[in-house]
Amino acid sequence: MPMTSTPTLSYWCFIPGVSMASLRALPLRSVLLTSGTLSPLESFAHELQLGFKYTLENPHVIDPSQVWVGVVPAGPTGTNLNSSYVNRNSDKYKDDLGHAIVNFARVIPDGLLVFFPAYSLLQSCLDHWKASSGTTGGPTIWERILRHKAPVIEPKTSSAFAAAIADYQQKLEDLNGTGAVFFAVCRGKVSEGIDFSDKAGRGVVITGLPFPAAHDPHVKLQKQLLDEEAHAGQGGIMGGRGLTGEQWYVQQCLRAVNQAMGRVIRHRWDYGAVLLADERFGYSQNQRQLSRWLRDQVVQHPNFGAAIGSLTKFFKDKGDILASAAA
Repeated sequence: MPMTSTPTLSYWCFIPGVSMASLRALPLRSVLLTSGTLSPLESFAHELQLGFKYTLENPHVIDPSQVWVGVVPAGPTGTNLNSSYVNRNSDKYKDDLGHAIVNFARVIPDGLLVFFPAYSLLQSCLDHWKASSGTTGGPTIWERILRHKAPVIEPKTSSAFAAAIADYQQKLEDLNGTGAVFFAVCRGKVSEGIDFSDKAGRGVVITGLPFPAAHDPHVKLQKQLLDEEAHAGQGGIMGGRGLTGEQWYVQQCLRAVNQAMGRVIRHRWDYGAVLLADERFGYSQNQRQLSRWLRDQVVQHPNFGAAIGSLTKFFKDKGDILASAAA
């Protein structure tokens, strides 16, 4: 019997400011919009069309010495780390990204979160690492990662997510192990709303810029509408105050990055590292849209050796402080 597809009718809100107009018409004294991950702020102001007179980005409650934030532009063999569509299928890129993660897993204690821009790239890298030793020969990249961390992979289905979290916690608590690594995706469940405090998240690795899927109908229509609005100027629904399609596209990407980075510091006494493992994080236009609490902390390392040396010292210093406090 032939399979038939059922048509689906979807209603998508592309201009939130239209629905917010009714709120603006009420006799309200003020509207307060708060969140830990609103950055970049510009897109919210434009999309909601509420004309925010004041915006505030607060620093974090932690001391700057409690977080290490660095751009890692290249892997251990010098290959540029860049997960753009034209580069991400390169074996050389996947080899050196894998070598970098082996080193991160070795240096960072306890729990490590590694975020990819998309499930397809996550699976592609895992498959490659299980088959490749890179240029070193000997054990595969995957086997070398397993020497330092027990792996957990974010499932695609929501029904399997609770089991994955439980598996991660169990591997973290294994007294015979040296920690766990959670391979996940930006915009997935791991990157939003899960508390990885203390040893559950001593390090977060962002392996690329998670731009929305360019060929997704929702994304295409959103960009098209915003470009039409920008072209219409004062005669458009947003009165010429909105973003262009490309501006919206870039800000959606950086907002997903900010969400993922937020997993690393969860309370006043927490500490950890954020590793931006893509050379494009070194671009000033991308750094300007990172959350304020770590924006000024970002260090652009010239090569992998400088980055891993600095990272090693950070965790050694933290270990020394903890050992002294416990003595």
